[in-house]
Amino acid sequence: MSRRIEGNIPGQGHARVECEGERITSVRIIGPEKAGSPFISPGFVDIQLNGFSGVNFSSPTLKPEEAIGVLAALWRTGTTTFCPTLISNSHAGLLNNIRVLEEARHIDSRFAWAVPCYHLEGPYLSPLESRGAHDPKLMRNPDWDEFTRLQVAAGGRIGIITLAPELPGALEFIHKASAANVVVAISHTEATPEQIHRAADAGATLSTHWGNGCPVQIHRHNNPLWAQLAIESLSVSLICDGFHLPPDVVKVAARMKGIDKCILTTDATHVANMPPGRYSLVGTEIELLPSGQVVTADGRCMAGSSVTMNRCVKVFMQYAQVPLHDAIQTAAENPARLLRRGEICSRIAEGEPANLVLFGCEEEALQIETVLFRGDTVYARDGQQTN
Repeated sequence: MSRRIEGNIPGQGHARVECEGERITSVRIIGPEKAGSPFISPGFVDIQLNGFSGVNFSSPTLKPEEAIGVLAALWRTGTTTFCPTLISNSHAGLLNNIRVLEEARHIDSRFAWAVPCYHLEGPYLSPLESRGAHDPKLMRNPDWDEFTRLQVAAGGRIGIITLAPELPGALEFIHKASAANVVVAISHTEATPEQIHRAADAGATLSTHWGNGCPVQIHRHNNPLWAQLAIESLSVSLICDGFHLPPDVVKVAARMKGIDKCILTTDATHVANMPPGRYSLVGTEIELLPSGQVVTADGRCMAGSSVTMNRCVKVFMQYAQVPLHDAIQTAAENPARLLRRGEICSRIAEGEPANLVLFGCEEEALQIETVLFRGDTVYARDGQQTN
């Protein structure tokens, strides 16, 4: 099916985009940005999604149909690609949920296209203060044999693993994982600056939700945060929900790393798009507050978020004081480049998958108008959908 879309590509101008089937076939800039015309961007790419709209990817009772069910809810937020994220759990628990996600891929081809890989956040994390909402009883040292068994069950689709580099065996694990084309990320760590540098030298390329996943009180100089900012090979993912990072910190991170090394993520849990109240996350009681913040029920720390990507883009613009095209890059092109998978639309260009979002730029969040997924209209604010 042929499609023609007109709108403003941020930073480029008013464009005419043509699609044939699942691909973009032509992009022409036909004038300057046009007032009143919607903006067009690639679909957003969320590399850390623990769940959404009542579906918890780490739930022991997760069903394939439930995992597939998040697609429609995510499309309303402009997200067309995401990495289901499994947090610290027993080996049996991780294995079970990986198999469920794999079954979902076989049932629904759209889920398979939307999910290029999985993100394993734990269980190789610090059980100390930096653990966040992860259960310390489920944490253990990096184990390559265990990871290999999980990767076999995942069909090779564990694409990101977040770990604490100070744990015994971590550096050897990082070497092996990076050699296997797995993105190795650092977080939930009490590492020294020297240990952070060694992890980067071994192949780590990402800081998961930088500015979080560390002790509340740290040494003003000798801490893991400065090293992660200073190491040029490390990208940083940022949760811009208004709770995890204050404006000055976001601005400093963006200035230090540069836009090319910043990646927006939600770290959303299953409470996103749900009413305030108490919920459970792998044995930990959490609470979604009326403000939208997600905390452990005892108030000890935050526990993921309830934010959406169309909100994150706007918060990043405001906090980092950057234009729309820079913020879109951090939500689409940069995470796509990190994952290095051709099925992801990284930019609006000929040959790219036709995963496109049309939106208005409102004060609190981007107002999603239309979402195309592999050329099909999967969400339209006016209700006119083809699928």
